[in-house]
Amino acid sequence: MSGLRIRQEIFIPEDPDGVFVSQLGIKLPSEVAQYLPAYVKETRRIKKYAAKINEGQPNEEMTVKAKWHICYHNEGMIHSPCGEEQDI
Repeated sequence: MSGLRIRQEIFIPEDPDGVFVSQLGIKLPSEVAQYLPAYVKETRRIKKYAAKINEGQPNEEMTVKAKWHICYHNEGMIHSPCGEEQDI
């Protein structure tokens, strides 16, 4: 059976003058911080309809996931490890 598969990979740089988002522990641009609660709400709403591809088969794919984490890869060759992934 066919289905819609959605992938997102989004990096939003920290903004020293932005709004502190306590659940993430990072300052983000104010407009991003403003829309974040709606993004989480709608992601969770859509996730309710998701299913694993080939569920129960040897080639099952975990396609019922939405996660975020703080990433430090943009800080040069020597950087802190990324933060722990949190479910959305």
